[in-house]
Amino acid sequence: MNRYFQVSVVVPSARVEIASAQLFELGCCGVVEEDISDGVRLTAYFEAVQNEVEIRQVLMPHECRFEQVPDTDWTLGWRSFFQPVYPTPRMAICPPWDRVPDPPGGFTIAIDPQMAFGTGHHETTRLALLGLEKKIISGDRVLDVGTGSGILSIAAVKLGASEVMAVDIEAAAIENARANCVLNGVDTKVVLGQYSVDRVSGVFDVGIANIISSILLPIIPEVAKRLQSGGYAILGGILDRERAALCAVLDRANLTLDEMLEDGEWLCAIARKSR
Repeated sequence: MNRYFQVSVVVPSARVEIASAQLFELGCCGVVEEDISDGVRLTAYFEAVQNEVEIRQVLMPHECRFEQVPDTDWTLGWRSFFQPVYPTPRMAICPPWDRVPDPPGGFTIAIDPQMAFGTGHHETTRLALLGLEKKIISGDRVLDVGTGSGILSIAAVKLGASEVMAVDIEAAAIENARANCVLNGVDTKVVLGQYSVDRVSGVFDVGIANIISSILLPIIPEVAKRLQSGGYAILGGILDRERAALCAVLDRANLTLDEMLEDGEWLCAIARKSR
């Protein structure tokens, strides 16, 4: 039985970022962009439980088409569009069927996305990877909340983390993250758990969460509780218009904003635990 459906919509080039952001806010698992003669075709994948009426309202006045897709079609769709990407000068992200050399002084991560979000193409993932590159030091213990494909956990280990605790509430994400950790030879340093952050025990040097804002904002205090004093939270998935709400949550969680990374409409906060 099909668990996923895809939404296709053609929008003007100037509206691509906004439309993509709206689709992610509504809970899509990933968006493929395709340039066509009269604009850009966006194809977004959703779980079948999502609200079709709400999606149509958000995308108005553009006409959108809904289709159910088998799980295998999801993978084949990504194979058609997933090209190597370089989120920072030191990192290359590629599919396992199209390996690329390591960048100078850096490393390559191979990701088979399957059903989980996180290939390095979306702005939020690129910003989160940059945040890790800025703050990970050798020997750090890292907490990855909402690990998805496992891309951030893999990057953390390759940047020097000694151990990563990666959690996600979706079984498919944990399965995909485990396969990608093995694919990249970091499975002995990444501990995976299918549960929410409130069940995580231990203290970490860095906590990272790259999730849509409706889920991210409420769990920021839980991430902060698990950081040692002086530890860093790297928080992505926030739109620019949500900046004030993010800063208010950081303050309540005893996190001091260190740097705000920006890419188009998207933000990623790097915040330090004050006590």
